This record gives sequence, structure tokens and C-alpha cells, in this order.
Amino acid sequence: MSSVPALRQALRHCIEERITFAAFRVPGGQVTLWAQQTPELDHCESGLWWELNDVFLIAPFRPIERTALIRSDVELTFGDAEPHWHRLLECIGTTTPAPDHDRPGTTQAAYEDAVDRIRQECANGAMEKVVLSRTIRMDVGRDQAPRLFVEAVEHRPDAFVALVSTPDHGLWLGATPERLILAENDHVRVDALAGTMHADKAPMDATGWTDKELHEQRVVTKSIVGSMIDLGARTIHVEGPEVLTAGPVAHLCTRITANVDGRAIAELVSTIHPTPAVCGIPREHATARIATMEDRDRELYAGFWGPWSADGRMELFVNIRCLQVFRDHAELRVGAGITAGSVPSQEWTETEHKADSWRLLIRDPKPA
Repeated sequence: MSSVPALRQALRHCIEERITFAAFRVPGGQVTLWAQQTPELDHCESGLWWELNDVFLIAPFRPIERTALIRSDVELTFGDAEPHWHRLLECIGTTTPAPDHDRPGTTQAAYEDAVDRIRQECANGAMEKVVLSRTIRMDVGRDQAPRLFVEAVEHRPDAFVALVSTPDHGLWLGATPERLILAENDHVRVDALAGTMHADKAPMDATGWTDKELHEQRVVTKSIVGSMIDLGARTIHVEGPEVLTAGPVAHLCTRITANVDGRAIAELVSTIHPTPAVCGIPREHATARIATMEDRDRELYAGFWGPWSADGRMELFVNIRCLQVFRDHAELRVGAGITAGSVPSQEWTETEHKADSWRLLIRDPKPA
């Protein structure tokens, strides 16, 4: 991408001026930057999403009635040609103080204890699965966010990479392998992503994975297909699972496609979010246990975000493998699915492998 210097300069300007913006790259696409001329966010109920075009939707893990959106008042595309990033001078940033708390990460003892307690509850039949996350404090701050975004775009070609800043949420950086929904002309695709192994040890044929990972995958797929049936989806096709490599880890991924009425797409998003892949089963019980067992609110982690154009392409991604970036540090969130067969030390190791997707980029900086 020959426009990398302009991209970095544009991102630095947006961060320094605290402009409300979303820079993103869908797999196979070019980097796009949408910025607002004013900082305040608009919000929209899901029933009116079918009226929205060229906006970037942002939703937290806990479902809310009105979803935040970033407008594309200024749009820049970074590819072979260098855009005129000076158009960003039209944008006014927020004066709201940026969040800057400094909290320790989750200790191994605390995480493994939580895993063991959930494992026992699953074994007793209280729940089938709960996804527990932990936080890792990273020594990387706002000034390094443009570099990390550019490197994630280069080294994670199959991921949705996004750098987003709003007065309500602060600065977030993510490179997720998990698409929540892709919709165009009433044709919908949902990816069921569940089951994780280290990429070096993962069999390339899904049939070689363990019963635990295969079961996790089946559960997520069944839940999504059931939601599609309830909404009256037609001609549902299920393909997979196949092995999807995402940096240092690999996942099982099943692609589910169907035809639905255009206005039902937003309803489908509301129905399947949060999926069992980031929450658990049954969802209500899992959500309650996450709230009591994790050491802080998830905020945007395991929510969804992405570009939305009701008259064209709608593409949302689950916000995993993400960091909230502060002045001189960042908080990385990673999680693992806990079932009756979980081993606490192995679940800790799984989250360590997931964290490596960002650690490797942070530890091995490339020259500017």
C-alpha cells in the first residue's frame, strides 16, 4: 500500500485532535477512513437501520436499544493513490476528557479460579458453556496506535482491522477474525466461529480436532441456524466447519447463508448478538455469570462493529482481539469458552496464544 505515510499521518491527526472517526479494512478491501465533522455520536434503534447508509456501527457486548454510529462526513480511501488527508481539517474533535485509568491485568490465579468455578457449574448442569475473558495490560499507548493499525492490516490479511475513536468509548484497536454478518440484496452470511488451537498444532482438517472444539462449533452453529429459522429465513445453507488461521491461533469456522427480507437483517443481528462464541449457553445465564465473574465491564469487547449501507453492503464483525488504548498503555481483552470438560491451565494457555496476535506486533516494531 503506497499510501502508508499518508495513512499514518491521517491517523495521528485524528488521534491528536480527538476527532470522532473509524479507520477500517475489511478482508480483501482497502483501508477506509470515515470521520465526522463534529464529535457527538448519533444513535439509532435497530428497527431503523434499513434507512442508514455509509455509517460505521458500534455496539457493546451488552445489547442496548440504540446503537451508536459514526457518520462518513469525510471519507478517505488509502490504496495505490494517496488521498488528500487534509480534508480532515474540516473536522472538530471532542473536548470531553479522555478515559485514562490504569488498572492491573487479570492474574493467572484469579482467571484459573474463575474457570474452575464455571467448569463445576457446567458439570452440575447449571449451564452448558460460558465464555470468560481476562485483561492484559500492555505497554503501548496512543502514539503507537497508527503503527499498530498499519502493521495489523499488513500481517492479518484475513482479519477485519479497525481503529475507532469516539467521545463515548475512547480509542479502540481491533483485528478480529470473526464476521458477525455479511448482507447484500437480502442475501445473508453469518460465520459461526468457535473452537481454538495453537496454529502450529491445529490439524488442517476439522475432523482431526478434539471433541471439545467440535462440540463448541456445533453448539454455535445450531444456535445461529435456529435464529434464522425463527425469523423466517429461506434456503439456509451450512458449509463447514473448516479451519481458519488467525495469526498464532486457528479456529473452526462454519459459514451459514440464507435469504431474508431486507428489514429482517437488523432483527437477525439483534437476535444472534451476543453469540454463544463470545457469551455462552444459555445466553441469559451466561451473561449473568460473566458480569459476576469477570473483573471489569467488557464495554466494546465482544460487541460488534463495522460499515453499514442498507442500500448496498452491510458487514459487521465481532469485536474480539481488541485493545482499548490509553495515553501510555492499553488493555487487551482475550477469552476462552468454558465447559464441563475445561482444564483451567489449558484455558489460560489458550488466552495467552490469542494475546500473541497483538504481542507479536507490539514486540517487533517495524521502522516508520
